[in-house]
Amino acid sequence: MTMLETLREKNPGLPFYSVYDPEFRPFGKVVEFDAAELIAECEKAAVMPEAGVNYVTDMPALEALADSFKAVQHQLRGEGPTQIGVCWGYNSALGCLEYHRASEHNIAVSDVVLLLAAQQDMEGNDLPAGKVVGFYCPKGTTIEVYATSMHYAPCQVSDEGFRCIVILPRGTNYDLDAPRPDTQEGRLLWAKDKWLVAHPEAPEAAKGAYAGIQGENYVVKY
Repeated sequence: MTMLETLREKNPGLPFYSVYDPEFRPFGKVVEFDAAELIAECEKAAVMPEAGVNYVTDMPALEALADSFKAVQHQLRGEGPTQIGVCWGYNSALGCLEYHRASEHNIAVSDVVLLLAAQQDMEGNDLPAGKVVGFYCPKGTTIEVYATSMHYAPCQVSDEGFRCIVILPRGTNYDLDAPRPDTQEGRLLWAKDKWLVAHPEAPEAAKGAYAGIQGENYVVKY
């Protein structure tokens, strides 16, 4: 049984596809990119925590790879200001969903699952139940996640946890310089170019994030 078949069998309440399936097209696309050097360095630099999830907006060890950084900036980001960060650790739950004003590129350093939803399905600041879709992304795959795709920390598919390189415009996810705007969408602004919607059960909701994800706080079983 393949990993995708296992995920479908063990998570019957959650639609599951591969990032190589046509169902991924509204959310993003697989990108041809040689990420071998970045993956090898990430496996050394992103030391697994004892528990939980770590995220750094820019990983010095990866950004110091001059040729790889130049390739990322030129091929993936069109020579725009670029940061190469990493999200890694242990996670199986949906928790939250976020979006940016620009696409995000992910490089799967391990097999991962992405739980995604479309901004177009939001009703105001709320995401109705039944709008989340799971996508299996094999190790070594580079994907573009469109700006309209709501996403958050990947989910692991083994007890060893997960690692995922996160490439964004420089400055994304940095701390805000000013209070959140007093508007409907401003209620979701959580960091620079980061709008966040939490499930009521997520720790972020207790910290003040808007609890707008309705339905189940999915936990991916593998």
